[in-house]
Amino acid sequence: MAVAQRSFEELGRPLAGVTFCIVDLETTGGSPGSCGITEIGALKVRLGERQGSFHTLVRPEEMVPAFVRLLTGITDDMLVEAPPIEAVLPSFLEFVRDSVLVAHNARFDVGFLNAALARAGYPPLDNDVVDTATLARKILAGEVRNHRLETLARHLRCAHHPCHRAFADVLATNEVLHRLIERAAGYGITTLEDLVAVSSTRIDGTFSKIRLAEGLPSSPGVYRFLGSSGQTLYVGKATDLRARVRSYFYGDPRRKMRDLLRETQEVAFETFETTLEAEVEEARAIAREMPPYNRRGKAGASWYVKASPRGPRVAPARSPAPDGSTYLGPLPSLKHARALVDAVRDAAAVHRCSTPASCRGCAFAEMRTCAGPERAAHEGEVRLVVEAFTRDPAAVVCPLEEKMRRLARQERFEEAADLRDRARSLARWIERSIEARALIDAGEVLLRVEGRAILLVQGQLAAACDAGDLPAGVLLDSLRPAARWEPVGEWLSAGVQREVRAVVSWLNRHEAQIEVLHVGGEWALPSRARPTEAFTDAKTRPPRGAASFEPRTS
Repeated sequence: MAVAQRSFEELGRPLAGVTFCIVDLETTGGSPGSCGITEIGALKVRLGERQGSFHTLVRPEEMVPAFVRLLTGITDDMLVEAPPIEAVLPSFLEFVRDSVLVAHNARFDVGFLNAALARAGYPPLDNDVVDTATLARKILAGEVRNHRLETLARHLRCAHHPCHRAFADVLATNEVLHRLIERAAGYGITTLEDLVAVSSTRIDGTFSKIRLAEGLPSSPGVYRFLGSSGQTLYVGKATDLRARVRSYFYGDPRRKMRDLLRETQEVAFETFETTLEAEVEEARAIAREMPPYNRRGKAGASWYVKASPRGPRVAPARSPAPDGSTYLGPLPSLKHARALVDAVRDAAAVHRCSTPASCRGCAFAEMRTCAGPERAAHEGEVRLVVEAFTRDPAAVVCPLEEKMRRLARQERFEEAADLRDRARSLARWIERSIEARALIDAGEVLLRVEGRAILLVQGQLAAACDAGDLPAGVLLDSLRPAARWEPVGEWLSAGVQREVRAVVSWLNRHEAQIEVLHVGGEWALPSRARPTEAFTDAKTRPPRGAASFEPRTS
């Protein structure tokens, strides 16, 4: 797609237009709280050209220690007529104003300056800061035995070398800075933002690919990392495409991300007017393209928990069938499905056998964790589970919470914590399922948000357009002919469920910004008191109060 011309704010501040102020201090010791400054040196440069210099001795309140005199050559006699720091600060602040501070081991110099400013009643420095020591650790990794200023100046063949005097060290730091900038340019670093970010970056063989993000705008959208044959490796969404994509090259330690970047040859993107449209497109792209580096894009990763009154039984299921059963899912794995089934069995007396008749005399029936051999009793338990899956989670949430509290009172904390984790996961999946089904049952929903009209049909983003101040009827007439969605039956496909969840999640996060213009049916969502809130840390104390769902009609 065509790349729109970006503003200077989106591009960042080019290094060629940045004024750097290189600063170095000499002090009476290493603690900003108890030691004073004896010398300040500063040099202002732009495009490598000197714009001005600042150099002064400073009279501290204490005597200069002997080891400092030997190191710097600054004696008490030299400081007798020097101005105190309070007299130096106003002119120094004016000198560094609107510039980017540069220092070698900047934390030391900036710490002393801020301590002196605080004692004199000034606010701390708010300049951007570049630390040449940190920068060198990233760009020259493995090239030098240490990252002392003297070592770097020799390694980079600088004309000036440090000697523990402020202005001489400033001249050396200035040369080191510009040598490092020259090296960084080879990695595609051309802005101040990149230079600051690279200080926390792990530079490796993939960092130069940061250039793939050069054409991306700072707007909401969806990005794709593409391989050598154009295949989609990874899909993501972002409110700021450029910043998000560039962040991947700033040293993500995960091996999976390093492998992704090594395979990536191109970054494609699509922009959208709202973050909702971007999130929905991401969900659709993952379901459609199944990128190998998306955790949710793995082929075949869909399991369900099946509650069947006919069995009657609750068990994992590989795929739904039109058999009158209720399905919770899709879930990422069989392991996940089994964990939820275990949580259901902790909450309801559903049997673990293939038929109720098999329960006669079984240990679970004797422990009252199974309804026994009577089929009617089992059917009643499964109906409670179906009720929890579809309408009211209290049927499973409250028994799990009570059992967890009982275990905690008995100081069986490990068992309580294990139950808590299973219960929390079950409550979360039920919560998601009920919210998704509520939006699906609402049918047609028209929203106005961020100046856009959004038409949802059965929980899916069916169409969108600029809303302006148009009434709901006009917007519906405009959107309905273009609306596209996948009809929903008794259960959700993995792709539709992912999209509906994305929509519900977005609605919950942006509720205050949404104007509901039209609802085709009844739209009831759970209240802010989620069932997952019932499961706090059982290792320290049991949770209080029963979880509940309250309907909310929009």
